[in-house]
Amino acid sequence: MSFWLKPRQIVVMDSQSSGPAKNFTTRYISLFLLLLIVSGGPFVLGAWYAPFHQVQKIIPENMKLKRQNIQLERQVADAQTLNDLKDEQLSSLKEQISLQEAEIVNINNQLHMYKSILDQRKGTGIHVLESKASFANTSVSWNALFVKGGSYPRYLVGRYKLFALDEQGNKIDLNKEIMRYRIESHMFLQKTFEWTRSWQPTKLELVVYNARLKEVLRKIIPIQGK
Repeated sequence: MSFWLKPRQIVVMDSQSSGPAKNFTTRYISLFLLLLIVSGGPFVLGAWYAPFHQVQKIIPENMKLKRQNIQLERQVADAQTLNDLKDEQLSSLKEQISLQEAEIVNINNQLHMYKSILDQRKGTGIHVLESKASFANTSVSWNALFVKGGSYPRYLVGRYKLFALDEQGNKIDLNKEIMRYRIESHMFLQKTFEWTRSWQPTKLELVVYNARLKEVLRKIIPIQGK
């Protein structure tokens, strides 16, 4: 160890005077360290520059990837918007189809009704179609379609009565006033009666009379929603 730390005198000779020009003292350890620094500097510089150079290469690639990512996000957003628009259009089309189907059903029902009217018009007398009754809360509702058969006479006039019945034999006349009809071809009738009895009706009985108060039709109508 003393070999490295022991001072050494270095003399620099002058070539012209052949005498010593400079002299200085150093140690072998200092020379060794100087040599180590001179020889190792490029490695240290290379070790520092290599990561810096790699970072310089990564930054543009990173920016490129970010731009591509932004473009992809925009494309995804545009696709999602288009998909939502297609869903709205599809929902609108389904709603239109549903409305059209309901309208077709309604038209078919009307055609069926008018066909029934035409069929009954070929006969004679009075006919009752589409007769329905329902019970809700404290009221009884009834509706029906009266059709006159034949073309003579021009009008049919008369009266009709409604009775409420149940399975135990209870019966009540619902008419608080005289109910008349006057039919040239057909007519729709609808009535609602307030219900105050303790028992609930299960069916209605319709009795139709002509102008001379002769019974011409009697019909039992089941009550829905009782």
